[in-house]
Amino acid sequence: MKIKFFISLFLATFCSLSFSQTIADCSNPEGYAYFHYSGIVTKKDAGFQKDRISGGMTSIVKLPNGKYDILIVDIRKTILSMVNDGGNVVLLRKGSRDATFLHFHPGMVTELYTLWVDSDGKAKFDLIQSKGGDDMPIHKSSVIVGNCNSINFELITN
Repeated sequence: MKIKFFISLFLATFCSLSFSQTIADCSNPEGYAYFHYSGIVTKKDAGFQKDRISGGMTSIVKLPNGKYDILIVDIRKTILSMVNDGGNVVLLRKGSRDATFLHFHPGMVTELYTLWVDSDGKAKFDLIQSKGGDDMPIHKSSVIVGNCNSINFELITN
């Protein structure tokens, strides 16, 4: 019974992601974070620090059902779907050259992902994070910015 469940879960995840449409592929964000003196963060390590996700990749995709997901490759080189991990992804706003998505795990993480094209025509993204709650060992607030290969704004609909 367990094997059937895991096979069904794998197939549902694979099929859903394999038919998704990529809105943007972005990478290597860097910026600053404020680490709260809380949880496992010592008083010495608390405060503002440079923050980045070296080799980190972020893809924002439109799923076959018209909803959105955010896929990341983390430091462990593992692909993580925010939706399949229990998070929610919602389009907050869309302009002709920018869009913002909200990702949240209630009680743990709130993130704003903004995609935009700058005045030189370069595709960019920023990530504003607030991580905390009883289930998070590290509490922090951060703003990091990275580059995108391109952004397909035509796929973003309300």
